[in-house]
Amino acid sequence: MASQESSTVGERFLPSGDESGTAPGDRRFRPDVEGLRAVAVASVVLFHAGIPGLTGGFVGVDVFFVISGFVITGLLLRERAGTGRTSILDFYARRCRRILPAATLVLLVTVFATYVVLGVVSADTTADDGRWAAVFLANFHFEWVGTNYFTAQRPPSPLQNYWSLSVEEQFYVVYPTLFLVLARVGGRVSLRARMAVALSAVVVASYCLSIFQTAAHPASAYFSPFTRAWELALGALVATATIWLKRIPARVAAAATWAGLAAIVFSAVAFDARTVYPGSLVAVPVVGAGLVIAGGTALPVAGAETLLALRPFQWLGKRSYSLYLWHWPILILAAERVGKASLPVGDNLAMIALALVLSMATYRMVENPVRHWRLPSKQSVVAGAGVALSTVAVLSVLISLGGASPVTERRAGPAPDARVLLKEVASAPYIKRVPRVIVKADYGAAYHQGYTFESPTCEANYPNTSERICTLGDPHGRHLVVLYGDSHALMWIPAMTAIAKAEHWRLVVLGRFLCPAARVTIEGDTFVGEPPGPDLTCDTWQTWATNWINLHKPNMLVISQRDLYETPGARGGPAVAFTSTQWRQGLDDLFHSFDVPHMRTVLLGSTPELTEPGPVCLAAHPKNVQACASSARSAVPPLTQVDRQAALADHVDYIDTTPWFCTERCSPIIGKYEVYDDGGHIVAEWASYLRDVLEQALFPPN
Repeated sequence: MASQESSTVGERFLPSGDESGTAPGDRRFRPDVEGLRAVAVASVVLFHAGIPGLTGGFVGVDVFFVISGFVITGLLLRERAGTGRTSILDFYARRCRRILPAATLVLLVTVFATYVVLGVVSADTTADDGRWAAVFLANFHFEWVGTNYFTAQRPPSPLQNYWSLSVEEQFYVVYPTLFLVLARVGGRVSLRARMAVALSAVVVASYCLSIFQTAAHPASAYFSPFTRAWELALGALVATATIWLKRIPARVAAAATWAGLAAIVFSAVAFDARTVYPGSLVAVPVVGAGLVIAGGTALPVAGAETLLALRPFQWLGKRSYSLYLWHWPILILAAERVGKASLPVGDNLAMIALALVLSMATYRMVENPVRHWRLPSKQSVVAGAGVALSTVAVLSVLISLGGASPVTERRAGPAPDARVLLKEVASAPYIKRVPRVIVKADYGAAYHQGYTFESPTCEANYPNTSERICTLGDPHGRHLVVLYGDSHALMWIPAMTAIAKAEHWRLVVLGRFLCPAARVTIEGDTFVGEPPGPDLTCDTWQTWATNWINLHKPNMLVISQRDLYETPGARGGPAVAFTSTQWRQGLDDLFHSFDVPHMRTVLLGSTPELTEPGPVCLAAHPKNVQACASSARSAVPPLTQVDRQAALADHVDYIDTTPWFCTERCSPIIGKYEVYDDGGHIVAEWASYLRDVLEQALFPPN
């Protein structure tokens, strides 16, 4: 009996000393699964490099999820069969040794490199991302970033690829306990049968949730562990079904593997940024990965393993984890260093080559040696928790040091009048270097005075068609002022609130991201995960806001909006910019929709927009500020003149904001102020600086 148990325990390990990642009854090592890792990482990496035709390479992450579910279940089943028990402590010890070393190394190197390459502004944001990634909560963090309009406009985080690691680790928090509970349940039904039933339920529930939540809230669905759980559970189900899958006829099994591989390749070339994802279509690559692994269980002679077992696939598969970690931060830092969204494909491939070299070194010197340490399980878990918490502490210290830098001021005293402001604007094109003393704001922290964009009380997010009212200024004021529009109205909240308090007004904010005040139907913004086609929720919001204004009859209405929306293409065709006639009609319809006697209506003109996001470009060019400036001709939205003409024709007061930002050129720095939070939204400090100038424009002297 002892010899039999010893033999069974021996079946858990490979000659390399690694634990076998397959279930009992299967081969201890699956070359097809290793090769599938290579397919997954290659699709992701080449997609991020911008290889033409590989528009859906992001599906490689879903393939990784299926592989992870398969391997983890194989480990648990072999341990159960070999020792008769399941040790949760041993499980997490293995995870700590396998995942943490390389992940922590890349995380810390990325953050420190960001401080060196991009400067404090971008690096502090990356360090904050790193704190979430270090404790495997990056997906929830990036979900919030993706659903917050202003933070969604910043360049991608160099650590954004850590979201998938977080999803996996969150699955591992729950799954071993579920396995242990099922293993301890008595009865005549086998453990595998009980697991098959439970995993099937997870697959169905999670997949249905993926479809529902993608339609309702795409950004949340993309990062959610609940919508992705079925992908890991499907891999687990394949591992559980090993004894049944081995009975599949060889020809059927071979066909299944090739069909599965074809589904993955099809997804990688057919899907793109406009694909509603994950949704229902995620089943194509996920089921494809499941078919490759399931069919390979029967060991068909002519299956996809004949390709996946080739040496290049095996070599890349072993290094896939390190390559996945390294490639993304290298690509992002290289692009942001030169102030671009992305580099040409040739340059990106050179960066991928660098990532591959670092991956080889990481695999050989960190990832592989640490996973074979014979450290006791309790010590491994304690060490892992210590590494994660220490990483958070180190990054917090870095952020605090950056925020306490003597070159940064956060005081925003208002400009005394327009004459002073215009002199500073005229001098801005002559600023060559970033001033040593400068007022700036970090991404996402611009509105931190109690009326933040993060607060659901002052804005409506993408799906919303109405919102509870946000009242600022003097809550007991007798006069009511309404600030209405999109994000370009919301960014004036600091100035409008200061004015309202000084004048004892009640200020109500009616603002919805990505929805202009002009009565036009716009194209849904796929950047934040909305499906292509007309944004009908914006139409509903406009009607609701207009009715609210007519019902509450404010003394003054201040409208501001971005002028760069697109109209849905005809018959599902591509979206196109609004013509002057279309935009003018939308403004006329807006102004004519109000029925409030004696209400003064003001249209606050659209602000000029820089070609590149200000803070990112300045971090890349601290000694050449004007490299980040734009000509007024390109920065001022072309429909600005239409705004002015429509306002004058409809007896609406118009305030031209362009002189507050530009002469012939628009600079990202004016005086000692960093003006923009991204390419077109101003920071709270600059809005506060303009509050007296704005008040003078709202109430010009007679």
